[in-house]
Amino acid sequence: MDSITNHPEVLAVIIGLPLFGILSKVFGVSLRNIAKRYLYIAIFAVVIVMDSMFFPFIGGKDYFFRFSVELSLIFFVLAWAYEMRAGELKALLRGIFRKPLVIAATAFAAAYLLACAFAYDAYAAFWSNYERGEGGFQMIHYWLFFILLTLLLKTERDWQNMFKFSLAAAALMILYGIGGSLTLPGFIGPWSGASSIPASWIQKLIGNRFQGSLGNAEYVGVYLLFSMFFTGYLWIKRKEKGNMGAAAHWGFGVLTAAFLLFFLLSQTRGAFLGLGIAVFALVLYWAIASRGKFRKWSIAGVIVVLALGGGVWSLRNTSLVENMPGGRLLQISLHASDVNTRFMVWGEAWKGFLERPVTGWGPENFTAVFDKFFNPGFYNPANPAGSQTWFDRAHSVFFDYLSETGIIGLLAYLSMFVAFFVEFRRRRNGEAPHGAGTIMERGLILALPIAYLVQGAALFDVLPMYVSLFTFMGFAYYYFYERRAHGEPHQASHG
Repeated sequence: MDSITNHPEVLAVIIGLPLFGILSKVFGVSLRNIAKRYLYIAIFAVVIVMDSMFFPFIGGKDYFFRFSVELSLIFFVLAWAYEMRAGELKALLRGIFRKPLVIAATAFAAAYLLACAFAYDAYAAFWSNYERGEGGFQMIHYWLFFILLTLLLKTERDWQNMFKFSLAAAALMILYGIGGSLTLPGFIGPWSGASSIPASWIQKLIGNRFQGSLGNAEYVGVYLLFSMFFTGYLWIKRKEKGNMGAAAHWGFGVLTAAFLLFFLLSQTRGAFLGLGIAVFALVLYWAIASRGKFRKWSIAGVIVVLALGGGVWSLRNTSLVENMPGGRLLQISLHASDVNTRFMVWGEAWKGFLERPVTGWGPENFTAVFDKFFNPGFYNPANPAGSQTWFDRAHSVFFDYLSETGIIGLLAYLSMFVAFFVEFRRRRNGEAPHGAGTIMERGLILALPIAYLVQGAALFDVLPMYVSLFTFMGFAYYYFYERRAHGEPHQASHG
């Protein structure tokens, strides 16, 4: 066995952790606050792009996120050792692990790891690969991220800070994507490796799907769904304070418009459909839950949304839509080649589930399912370009979890949303002690998971989605269980 002196990183931890505790006592630095700030830092993983890697959009994000979460955990443990009162951590953990949302998220992580243990290839299931970077080891970090959010972010100010940092990360993601779309030196974008590149900057920007710093336009659409929610929540909370001037209104409006613009430029049809259904659910909820003038405006909003949706649907296959920038968003057909490949791969996932129904084939093992139940219909000689599909995912969160983690994993995953909607309903009906928030807040909070689940029918989860989802679930924990418990202001009207 090697001497410990040959491992300076181990010595650094052994010597450094007590040193941090001593310094915190001497200089009054809050270790808990340091742990909190590493959670804020973790969300900037979406911006990391490392050109030196074989998959530049993957590895750097994973390592950055893991290190940030690990550092947050280390400083939280130090805070427990040097700052917390006797029994405080035990009380904190007992408090959070009695809550349905935490129980459900923990059940999902446990089911995911169980699937890793019984996987077709357990090594791949736990450690994943350089192309995806997911797997059981990464899931442990997502779960730790969520648990640390519930333990450390306890006030409205904490969560507004988290959302502000999230918006900053989204803005940087977009700025990188602009550099990539414009083919600036040092940026990787959708034109990299293309045989012909448009000359004008506007054609470079809108002539190909916007992929930001995420490396995939599909991810951009989903990620910006969460960014628009965070913007809307901050906008509502700022308005509730009653000190919101015209400049702030314009600022939030411009930010929302920018996110919506690049959301549309990503041309992600699943996310676009999710947004449309979520907006309808939002205004419908406002119409049902509000009273007086606000209800009239909400009912009018429902009518407008339905009219717009019907108009868009009726025009979806016209030449006007097909030739316009971003027209792909509206070209929705069950007979399209990419939709057909989705149906075929879902059929393979279903067959894989039937063969291993309890714990599935294991995360990162869908390749084995694809190979064993390969459908020759994937190859269409008349349209070779439309015959392509990624063979390591079922392209649906539901079929992915069903085939890779079995019925246990899928039910555990869905239990997070069941717990969310049950807790939401309890607060809507006044059955919970911490209040329900304003009608505008509640509608927004209800709409986001609907948008996520709708788009998830045709896409799988990766780091940008996982981080955003667990951030939202951490916020839901605060919103459902702690906002009144820590002296947060409560208003029962629409504000």
